[in-house]
Parts: sequence; structure tokens; C-alpha cells
Amino acid sequence: MSKGKLIVRIIAGVAAAALVSGGVVYATNHGTGYTTCVVEEKGIAGTVEESGKIHGKEDKVYYAAVTAPVKGISVKEGDAVNRGDLILEYDTSDLERGLREAKLKTEQTELDVDAKISESDKYASKYRKAVNDDMSYAQLYYIYREQNNGITEEQYARSYQIQCQIDSLTRDIRDKEKEIAEKQHKKNKASGYGTKDESDYTEKNVKDIKDAQKEIDRLNQELIEMNKGLAVGSNANMTPDENERLNDNNNVLEDITRNWTEAKSNKAAYEGNILNGDEKEALEKNKELTKEEEEAAAEELAKAAGGVKSEFSGIITSLNVHDGAFVNEGTALFTVETSEDLVCRVNVSKYDILDIKAGQKAVIDIAGRSYEGKVSKTGKLATEDASDKNRVEVEIALSGADEAAIIGLEGDVTIYTEEKGKAAVIPIEALYSDDDGDYCYMIKDGKIEKARIKTGIRDSVSVEVTEGLQSGDIVITDSVTDADIGKKAKNVSD
Repeated sequence: MSKGKLIVRIIAGVAAAALVSGGVVYATNHGTGYTTCVVEEKGIAGTVEESGKIHGKEDKVYYAAVTAPVKGISVKEGDAVNRGDLILEYDTSDLERGLREAKLKTEQTELDVDAKISESDKYASKYRKAVNDDMSYAQLYYIYREQNNGITEEQYARSYQIQCQIDSLTRDIRDKEKEIAEKQHKKNKASGYGTKDESDYTEKNVKDIKDAQKEIDRLNQELIEMNKGLAVGSNANMTPDENERLNDNNNVLEDITRNWTEAKSNKAAYEGNILNGDEKEALEKNKELTKEEEEAAAEELAKAAGGVKSEFSGIITSLNVHDGAFVNEGTALFTVETSEDLVCRVNVSKYDILDIKAGQKAVIDIAGRSYEGKVSKTGKLATEDASDKNRVEVEIALSGADEAAIIGLEGDVTIYTEEKGKAAVIPIEALYSDDDGDYCYMIKDGKIEKARIKTGIRDSVSVEVTEGLQSGDIVITDSVTDADIGKKAKNVSD
């Protein structure tokens, strides 16, 4: 019992104090008479008395595992249910439609991804061919270009030789022309043109002129041949075979250049349509994501399809939804408390909780019926009651509970915290408390004294005194105050 209650009980117990050992005394000339009690040693058992409520030892709040409308509820609050009973059903039409859509999305995504990867692979193959073509045409181009260079070099060498011959002929022609000019000069002189020397008109001179004329004619003919050779050397730059080879090579080079340019263009175009590693990975992850969404939709439908079943036999203690309601995942639906193992839960003060331990014996009174029990659990969290007092929950397991022990009923609980076979005790009415601790009033040498004491075990009528009193001391059970200290008092039993 808390100390606050103790003071109230002391005041209220004054009227009953006459029933305690010592009897009632009256004022005399020898002092005022008081109801008293002699301190004695006897057995005492400590108790904590509170009221609590009956609950199932096991309880569970069921939450919505999916977001869906409620199709049907088969219970109401207070109904008894058995393990495996179907309590609530969902309307699964939306979830079924969601699964169908998820499957279609998965199929479409897989087709799109596979098509893009396949197209990328085709372009990659074309790109590799274009790269090979680019390299091949480059090699061919350089080969045929080298061949043309070879033909040109041969032509140049031959042309150089011809040019050398032309230069030689040109020098010869100049020499002959100079010689002809000289002979012509002599001819003119021989014919009398430009001279008056008669000795030049001899027969010899005539013959020399004729010979010179023949030489001129010969030189002119040689000059004509030289000019022909010069013309041939200038215009005929290559042989027919070389000309054919060069034409063929030029045609091939045109084809090579055209195809090479096309290969380069294709290579650039194909490369732009090839997916890189990151792009392929992103497509594959998108495919995995849609597959996971489909699996999640299937799981949601599977969870909803079975409804909500009770995991054990018990009582529906709360019902938070109704038929037709739309619930979101995580919504509290209902609570089931087991009816097979019952407990009584009580809230005790911060003083009493220190004395309560698991395994202690208890008695629970429910509507006039008493049930034995044991403390099964003590709380580790204090809460405030309606009067802002700290309270801690204690759970007592009932044994031999019958149909009268109904979940939700209140019960009066007595917890036996400690027992002693022999201890110095005083009536609970004689005990007072203040900020400095516990105390009582006693009669000693015919006067009232105040005794500071330390207490131990207490029950509903007595309290153990561990310090401050000894056996045989006389304590006053009437109402006394500090103003009475030192006054004469008489023990009626003297």
C-alpha cells in the first residue's frame, strides 16, 4: 500500500482504534487516557493491493497487409474466434487488374529491350565490317596508288632520256645551221652576190658550192628527221601497255575511293547506333525493375487473396474497420486476445514496484470469486495515471480460470511481496509519515514521546518496525500530534 493511502487510513482508523489491544481510557488526574498497543513480535506478510483488468496473456493487433477495399467481416467486438478462422476478406479486383497490367508491362519492356539490344548487335556487326572495309580499301588505295606512281616514274625516266636526245639533236641542228650559214655565205660569194673578187669564180668554187648545196639539202633532211624525232620524243610519253595499265589503275582507284568513302560514312553511322555497356546495363535493369514490379503485384494479390485469419483462439477485443471500407497497407484492423491463458494487469506506485518480483504469489478476486496467481512480468516503463502519478504495470498469470474470468472485467488483486515468521510489528493506525520519514507516538514514563522509526514489511493492518522500537514499547493508536508531545498519558492496561 502506498504511503499516501497509509495516512488516509490512519486518520480514518481512529474510530476503530478502540478495538485494538489496550482498550479505551479516560482522562484522570494522572493523565489523558489513549488507545494503545504493545509492540510484539509475530509473523507478517507484506502485500500490495490494487485493482486491475483481466486480459488474454497473448494479444495481437492485425494490420492490413495490402491496400484494398474490405469485402466482408465475419465478426464483431466480443465474439470468440478459433485458430484459423477467417475474420476479414479483401476485394481483390483492383489487385488482379494491377497484376495483369504489371505482366503486360513486363512483356512489353522485355520485347523493347531485346529489340534494342538485337538492333545494337546488328549495327555492331555492320560497324565491324565497315571498319574492316575501311582498312582494306585504305590498303588497296595505297597499293594502286603506288603502282600508278611506278608507271609515272618509268614514264619520267624514259621521257628524260628522250629529252636528253632532243637536247643533243638541238645542239647538232644549231651546229649544222651555223655550218650551212657559212657555206651559204660562200655560195653567195661564189655567185657574185656580195663580192667583186674574180678569183672566187673558178671551177673549184663552183664545185664547192654544189657540194655545199648538197650538204645543205642533207642537213635540212637530217634537221627534218631530228624535228620528227623531237616531236616523237615530246608526244609519245608511254607505251600502249603502260597506258592501258594506267587507265585500268585509275578506274580501280576511282572505285576504291568511292567504296572507301562509303565505308567511312557507314562506320560513323553504324557506330552511333551501337549501345555502350552502360546503356545495355540500364536496359537490363529496367527489365529487372518491371519484373520485380510484377512479382510485387503478384505478392500483393496473394496476401489479399487469403484474407486475414486469426492465429489463435480468443476474443475480438477491438474492431476498427467495417465492411466496404477502403484500407491502406498498415491500417489497424482488429485485435484478438487469447482466451486460453488469462492474466490480470495492474498498475502499482513507484514505491510498491520495488517490492514486486516475478514469481510472487497473488490472489485475484473477480465478482466474489477468488483465483490464485503469480506475478509473471513487471514493467520497465512508468506511465502517468489520471492524477499525474507515476505507475508501473505488473502482470499476474491466473491459474484455474473459469467462465467467470471474462476478459475486460476488473479484479481486486493482492500481491504477497515478502513474509517473515517473526518481526516487531505495530498497527498500521499508529504509523505516520512526513518528509523526514516514518514515525509514531508512544507512552514512556507516563508521557507522550515521538519516535522516529524505520519500517519493513507491511500488510493491510500491520507494519514491521526494523529500527526505533523494541518489544514491549507502548505505542499510541489514537490520533496524536506533535502538540501533544510531553503531555501526561496513561496506558489503560496499567
